[in-house]
Amino acid sequence: MTLVNAFSVPMSQKDRFLDRWKDNARCMASAPGFLRARMLQAVSDKAELTFINVAEWASGTALDSARTDPEWQQSIKRLIDDPELDVTPRPMVYRTAIDVVPGDKLL
Repeated sequence: MTLVNAFSVPMSQKDRFLDRWKDNARCMASAPGFLRARMLQAVSDKAELTFINVAEWASGTALDSARTDPEWQQSIKRLIDDPELDVTPRPMVYRTAIDVVPGDKLL
């Protein structure tokens, strides 16, 4: 399973946002079933979605279990409720529909 969470964050707040996100990522990284996470940053300061987190999990059950962890819930709350951040998250869980690797011939 893949969790994609797009964030709208003013670029002037990017360092604080990334620090808060790292707190959350530390919780994710210790959860059973966590495989990998990447935080992507828009190359344009004018982008509406300035950051996109892509986190891969072994299963939906593993992700659901991790989401119930009180420490993880608190780290999310600290990020969203930080008075020095203007953050709008847009989380959604996805499964792979098509996977393409070099040399694939898609028919």
